[in-house]
Amino acid sequence: MKAAPRAQLVVWFATWGLLQLVFITVPTWLRAHAFGFSNYDFGIYSQAISRLALDPPNPWLSGRQLFLFNDHFDPILFLTVPFAKVLPGAEVGLGFEALAALSSLLALGWLMNEGRLSLRAGWLLGGLLALGVGVTQALGFPVHPTTWAMAPMAWLLAALLLERWSVAMVALVLLFACKEEFPFVGLALAPYLFTRAPRRVAWAMTGLSLAWAVFAFVLRPRWFGDVMPYTSVPFRGAERGVLEFFAMRLSPGVLAGLGDLVVAFVPVAAWLAWTRQAPRRELLLVLAPLLGVRFFAMAWRDHYGAVVVAAAVLVVAALLDGRTPPGWVLISTFALLIITNEQPLRRTVKALRGVQGWAASTGCSDPPGRVEAIARGLAAVRHAPGPLFVSGNLLPWLAERDDVYAFGGPQPSTLAPRTVLLERPPCGDTWAMSLADREALYAAWKGNPRAVPLVVEDAVLAVQLR
Repeated sequence: MKAAPRAQLVVWFATWGLLQLVFITVPTWLRAHAFGFSNYDFGIYSQAISRLALDPPNPWLSGRQLFLFNDHFDPILFLTVPFAKVLPGAEVGLGFEALAALSSLLALGWLMNEGRLSLRAGWLLGGLLALGVGVTQALGFPVHPTTWAMAPMAWLLAALLLERWSVAMVALVLLFACKEEFPFVGLALAPYLFTRAPRRVAWAMTGLSLAWAVFAFVLRPRWFGDVMPYTSVPFRGAERGVLEFFAMRLSPGVLAGLGDLVVAFVPVAAWLAWTRQAPRRELLLVLAPLLGVRFFAMAWRDHYGAVVVAAAVLVVAALLDGRTPPGWVLISTFALLIITNEQPLRRTVKALRGVQGWAASTGCSDPPGRVEAIARGLAAVRHAPGPLFVSGNLLPWLAERDDVYAFGGPQPSTLAPRTVLLERPPCGDTWAMSLADREALYAAWKGNPRAVPLVVEDAVLAVQLR
């Protein structure tokens, strides 16, 4: 197959890149700068990036109450350090997430440029990789290195298809560095490697996968101290019996998350099954650990889906093996992408109209002057004495401090704040607290006679300074 003309490749990348930026990335950026995210990961990784830039190799995250690499093992974060020395950690995290999504598209462009993927197939797979619901959900849930993993995953599989073994090795290491689950992807690739790669490459990539897994799960707790027991999460509910264990994982709500991820792949999967031509079938094994972890952990949404979509798209590229899918596959796939992205598209329309809204908190709105009032509050407390307690949605923007805590978060009850900055409930929730719990906590804090004297309280903020 001939390589796609360069001009058409530029149009292809510009189309999908701009659609992703306009409809997903920019609205997420607008909501973040309107302090509209209280999901905990944004605060965790903003503080992780900011604290790494101050040189501690395993910084203490006050908002999460543990050391960074005693949580997930994601040394990919060290790549952010040069940028975090001049920019806030939240900005750097948002930027890296956008770049990961865009650079994964370039892996498809590489296949097209090498003549391994037809232009029509490129349009099909580009749509799935740019706007597949797993990707749009992840980009709308900042920030997490599991989302960033979509880039090295795409480049790894593209390099394997093109037999560029050095690129594959670099991509594999970057993939490992995104989270401790990914060495299992390397092990799952072993049958493919030992049938198609040079023996030394197969042994090197498989051995490296095994060594990284041993370090992440066996040596890391010995060297770093106790780590979060994520390996037990996939077995949650097992103590209630086998039936209950699988009933939890096959419940309608959980299956709906899986369905959202795979539904747009149904047309091309049905066509491939009908034609019964599936070369490079061993590459399907790369999906097994990804799907297995998410099935047992019941984790199909938020940052969990992007890397699955990236792997699935590149596996489909391998199964196509240069063939061109018929027009009905493209039309039905694009229709499904629009249908499954209805909620992100609604949020996009709101954001582009200037109504940033909230990512998950119910009952929140954007009264006039809200963003400006919060910005003034942040400026007022940025250099105030700590400990500093803030709403969950404000923690990312004070992440350079090592004494900032999420109000209502996991910190010890004996910890007394010297400065408090809260967005009044129902907004600014922390640690997935219910609205009733947030309002009760806020009322108890205000009514405590030992509380720090209240300095400011208006329709948006409550601020205390000692």
